[in-house]
Amino acid sequence: MQYALLFYMGFSNKKKMKKNLLVTLADRNYIEQAKQLFSSVYWNAGWKGDYMLLAHEIPEKDLKWFRDKGILIKKCKLLIEKAWGGEKESEKFSPIIADKFYLFTQEFKKWKNIVYLDADIIVRANLDELTKVKKFGAVNDFHLGKLKKQFVNSKDIPAKIKRKYNLNKISFNAGVFAFNTSIIKDNTFSDINFLLQKNLNFFYYGEQTALNLYFYNKWKKIPLAYNLCVDGFNYYHAPQKGIILHFAGSNKPWRSGNPCYNEWKKNLEKAELIDLNDIPSGQKFYEIKIYHKFSFFLRLNLFYYNLKLFLIHLKNKYNEFIGKIGILIKKKNPDMYYFLRKILFYKLSP
Repeated sequence: MQYALLFYMGFSNKKKMKKNLLVTLADRNYIEQAKQLFSSVYWNAGWKGDYMLLAHEIPEKDLKWFRDKGILIKKCKLLIEKAWGGEKESEKFSPIIADKFYLFTQEFKKWKNIVYLDADIIVRANLDELTKVKKFGAVNDFHLGKLKKQFVNSKDIPAKIKRKYNLNKISFNAGVFAFNTSIIKDNTFSDINFLLQKNLNFFYYGEQTALNLYFYNKWKKIPLAYNLCVDGFNYYHAPQKGIILHFAGSNKPWRSGNPCYNEWKKNLEKAELIDLNDIPSGQKFYEIKIYHKFSFFLRLNLFYYNLKLFLIHLKNKYNEFIGKIGILIKKKNPDMYYFLRKILFYKLSP
């Protein structure tokens, strides 16, 4: 029972719980990001359930804003002390993001349905469909693709994991997920946390990799529109009507050069007007059937983009190969080299 004290930390707000709960996670460096997220959920989604902040070492004076707005607060302690990810310190992920595991403790069975969103997200429309997930739902991680890419090095994956899981299956992105709390069992939290602790050196994406393995063959796919990972490609080339825009890369929306900066800033300013006693109607872009059609279009767009990258890669490899042949010919027969170069007008490496 090493986590018993962590399990029962309670909520700092005492009020009647609603059926559904929306949650984000933040530390003292992400306070404005959490405010913007709640604002976009309030104004654009018209979320009628409870709102909660998983707070990690946020000063009480800053938590007051959330309390005054009626947002529930759960103070979290680190479950993992060590960062994970790339070899360079700048490439590592903060262990704070494993705090989302607390959502799988027994105390969260107070609600029927839970929706989790990372703080680097802008919500643009209604999220009610996410409350209809019967077990655990997430969006395919189309950027990573196969499960094996969730690991630091596919060659170093423990044999036990290779035997137990088909690592060629598609993985999901854990920046957005929804679940029915009926999946929470007595050991759910401890099992997920143990999975991460035991394999921390192998899991590149840490908590995301652990969730992928824990819910292996148990998760259901949510339409891509609910977790549109925004980068230069899919913002400018895909329809700009994703329901959830997730800025998972380095170009965050709170940076002035980001194409969504003005939208993010406007949401942050409107956070001051949140009144959970008066929920707006929000926006609803499509009927549910259209959600799936829109997601299919985005997948086609993403496929085209990846195909383009692949063809560029092939071209570079071809040029590299031709360059090496040219160097070899030049070394063995300089006259032939210059003759061929003149005929083909091909600029070879010197």
